[in-house]
Amino acid sequence: MDETLRERLDGDDALADAAAVVLDRAESGDGTVSWPDVSGAVPAEQWGRLLESELLVATDAGFVVEDPDAVRAAVGERDDAEFAGDAETDDDADAGRWSAADKLAGVAALGLMASYQIPVARDTIGSTADIFLGPVEAALPFGATVALLALATTVVSTTLRRRLMDGNPQEAAQERLETVKERLDAARERGDDEAVERLQSRQQELMMEQLGAMKRMVRPMVYAMLVTIPVFLWITWLTVNPVAAITPAAQVLPIAGRVVWTAKLVGPLQVWTVWYIAWSIVSNVAGKRVAKKVGPAVADYRSAF
Repeated sequence: MDETLRERLDGDDALADAAAVVLDRAESGDGTVSWPDVSGAVPAEQWGRLLESELLVATDAGFVVEDPDAVRAAVGERDDAEFAGDAETDDDADAGRWSAADKLAGVAALGLMASYQIPVARDTIGSTADIFLGPVEAALPFGATVALLALATTVVSTTLRRRLMDGNPQEAAQERLETVKERLDAARERGDDEAVERLQSRQQELMMEQLGAMKRMVRPMVYAMLVTIPVFLWITWLTVNPVAAITPAAQVLPIAGRVVWTAKLVGPLQVWTVWYIAWSIVSNVAGKRVAKKVGPAVADYRSAF
């Protein structure tokens, strides 16, 4: 029965928690347990499953745990396996720490951001970027150029996020924190002081891990800024440069009619800035939908080889 019991409890967290509570209440008394003894800690559905699975056996004095040693061993192994899995996750988190190259990229990104407020630096970056982006702007209307660049920078940002970050580390940390909280509540219900102390310690570790997850989420953003900021600076330079400013001065668009790209809409936001942001949002949403549909197919293709 031991092996079957382990398999059953390993694959069913709710039943394992209920079994642990029932065993604790039985051992804290005369070895028997009844529904009123555990009704506040064990759902009625799980109590019924304990009876159906014959983990609890009826006697004249009440219900007794059929094999207390096996239940205790199965619940203990489950907790050990859970903490071992958490340790592996911690190792993965350590692997996501910022390297020297990441820190250098962060400093460069901050320098680029500061250049917005320094006309000389802004003009230098803008004129340099014009060597590469000027031909694109010359071949397309200004509005189309801005839309194309918004799409390109979104693709770059999405690609970097997928390559540098495995899933959503903050969401994963939150899920583990919720799991530990549930285990902690169950341990308190069954009066397991040792498990409570251990789970509280783990809860503190996971809170710190959430902060680390936020730091890891910033990492791909830093590399994306090395592309997006020069692009944005170039468009800004293009709108104020006396030689090139005539190009984005105004344009006729469907429905909207004649648009002055440098006109301010809200505060310092100009028309071209809103146009750029709108295209970034649209391309980001479209990219997520495409990835959601294509992702499973790509994963199946890779697993086949």
